[in-house]
Parts: sequence; structure tokens; C-alpha cells
Amino acid sequence: MKQSKTVLLGEAIAALWDDDPDMYEQLLVHRLRDYLPEALGALYRWLEDVRFDEGILRLQVSSAAVRQELGFRQAELQRQLNAHLGVELVRVIQIY
Repeated sequence: MKQSKTVLLGEAIAALWDDDPDMYEQLLVHRLRDYLPEALGALYRWLEDVRFDEGILRLQVSSAAVRQELGFRQAELQRQLNAHLGVELVRVIQIY
């Protein structure tokens, strides 16, 4: 009879992410999208589209005033999002 080693769930998931880093990145992108309403607060309601590709977060907004406000808060928002995720996922934020 073969004995198997008991593995903690967290260790198993970490090993899976090591084998497939794209899957881990997609999980982080989903966490990022889920966190945006909290991070943007009242400004979130003017958000029309969110795209993420290769470290670039693209936010399309319907208001010039909101675009300007997010432009002022861009560096702070990037730090906040990356801190929430625990990794440097967002390298650039583009607001249009």
C-alpha cells in the first residue's frame, strides 16, 4: 500500500500557481476588479469600462471631471490596488 503525503490546501494551490502563472494572474485580475468599487468610492459609478493587459489598467470614464480627479489620484490608486493584492500587478493606470 502506497502512503501519500498530506499537503495543506494553501500549499497545493501555491504549487498549482507555480505551474501555471497565467492562472494566478487571472485570479489577481478578478480580485482587482472586485476591489475597484471600494477603491474608487463614489467615482466608481462613472466607470464605463475596465481592461487589464500586461500590467496596464485601463479605466474608461464618462465624465471629464472624474477623469481629471482620477488623474490626480493615479499614483495613490496604483499603490492602493497593489497593496490590496499584495503584489505589483498594476504597473500603469490609463484613464480615458
